[in-house]
Amino acid sequence: MDLNDQEIVERMRHPETLTREVVDQYYTRCIPSYREILGHHWHTGYYLDDDQPIGPRDQLRMERRIANSASVEPECQILDVGCGIGGPACHLATFTGARIRGLTPNAAQLRLARKLAMAGDLTAWVSFDEGSATALPYADNTFDVVVFFESPCHFIDRHQFFQEAWRVLRTGGRLAGEDWLAADGLGSIEMRNYVRPICETWAISTLGTRSEYASAMATTGFTVKDAVDLRDEMPLLRGFLVDELDRAEVREAHASTADPIRKIILEGLMRLGEAAEARAFTVGRFLAVKD
Repeated sequence: MDLNDQEIVERMRHPETLTREVVDQYYTRCIPSYREILGHHWHTGYYLDDDQPIGPRDQLRMERRIANSASVEPECQILDVGCGIGGPACHLATFTGARIRGLTPNAAQLRLARKLAMAGDLTAWVSFDEGSATALPYADNTFDVVVFFESPCHFIDRHQFFQEAWRVLRTGGRLAGEDWLAADGLGSIEMRNYVRPICETWAISTLGTRSEYASAMATTGFTVKDAVDLRDEMPLLRGFLVDELDRAEVREAHASTADPIRKIILEGLMRLGEAAEARAFTVGRFLAVKD
């Protein structure tokens, strides 16, 4: 079923109509805006407490932080689940010398990821496949590391993803990544006022919490080494719209566009900033080991 842009946006706003097909079509239509705003790296940065403007180097720093936490070395076999258009996978291959497989369910993202690897002369180290995070198309005990960069928040069944990650990892393998989270301990009012609007504007069924992720990993069989609220590790709010002047600029852009996809992206940026400032939203960093 091919939906128009307005139909996609309307279905995103209701959990009962947010199907895999809707998410897939949204993540095809949003590619131009995401590339304009985020380049090839579609995730939060790892920010420093300095006076430099935030930018692409922050996303690269986050990728290195995750890779270093998982002790990625040359020739490691890595799977990047929810790889987007391939920026993190290509950077990690260059940075670490590891062999990377990227996985996305989206055919348009897959084509762009393969082009990016070819443009960087990285096809000997990086390859990309189309497939589902909850039914990984790989044999048992294939990878040394599974990484994720803000993809599980979009998965319909995160528990199944953790089980699949366990299956494809070798003994001693590491699951490492970072993801959007609802803060632990929120009440129904905070969930309604802050978390639900994020879900409605970013094609997310529901946001998990840091404790829920850690519990699900442990239940799967992983030993959880790190389950960090990144507000405790770096100045996370630098990456979100908490400054009123920045919000005013985005509100103006939102009011001036008639494009439903671009409009909901801009609304989503504002919703993230509001929730982050209210401490209802955060980003978690995780490391778990298959003993």
